[in-house]
Amino acid sequence: MIISSPQEAQIQVRFFEDIYKSKIEKLPFLRDVDIDHGRKVLNTEAECDKYIALYSGHHFHKLYAAFPSTNFQYTEGKSVEIIDWGCGQALATCVLMDYLIEKRISPKIESITLVEPSSIALWRGYSFVRQMLQPTFSNNSLIQTVNKCIDNLNSSDFVSSFSNIKIHLFSNILDVEDFDLKKLYQLIINSFSGFNRIICTSPYHNARNYRIDSFYNLFNEYPMVKKSFYSDKAIYEEIFYNKTGKFQNCKIERYERQFTIKL
Repeated sequence: MIISSPQEAQIQVRFFEDIYKSKIEKLPFLRDVDIDHGRKVLNTEAECDKYIALYSGHHFHKLYAAFPSTNFQYTEGKSVEIIDWGCGQALATCVLMDYLIEKRISPKIESITLVEPSSIALWRGYSFVRQMLQPTFSNNSLIQTVNKCIDNLNSSDFVSSFSNIKIHLFSNILDVEDFDLKKLYQLIINSFSGFNRIICTSPYHNARNYRIDSFYNLFNEYPMVKKSFYSDKAIYEEIFYNKTGKFQNCKIERYERQFTIKL
């Protein structure tokens, strides 16, 4: 943890130490909790804790590896909206804020929209995001929660301004085959006018990475798609390895696409 300033004397929450590691300490009590290798919709606090302990280290490092390909320095002092799709416990949003803190970048976060079908994961995500906002970011940031599956969303679920920079986070969700990519594409086209940066990350799956490519290709029909980036390069970072009960350097497979579109 770091102290933001002597005047505020508030403790800044950081993702790796305060969210990730705090849940690892609970693992001995969660042996019988089944989360289907991270694939199920989470329904209890115990399931949520176990997911963070076993998988949020992967989220953290994949996203930290992805974010330098977006010029977040450009957002300094500018009005920003964050939309976290299929957010679970809002880990991607929390890691993004951690990254901005680490790099000393201070956008004006106007709103954060969390989309998630699990009500308990969504509630926890709201709580984590509120903690991460203090004291670095504005107390006036709107956090909107949308407790729906992606296929059930419509434009009225979102509040957006043309003048704001929109940052869309798709972390470990586009490879899930439970929703219609074309419907999601149309929703974004109809709901978020202006400048949009779309960041898509997932584990590397030969059988399912085509969905990220398909999603990108829908937008790529527009001539205004710019600053696209692709990577399937594995990274080696320190995470908690459950089989040994220790932190160690592990290979983290990833698949990533990013692009900017003005709508």
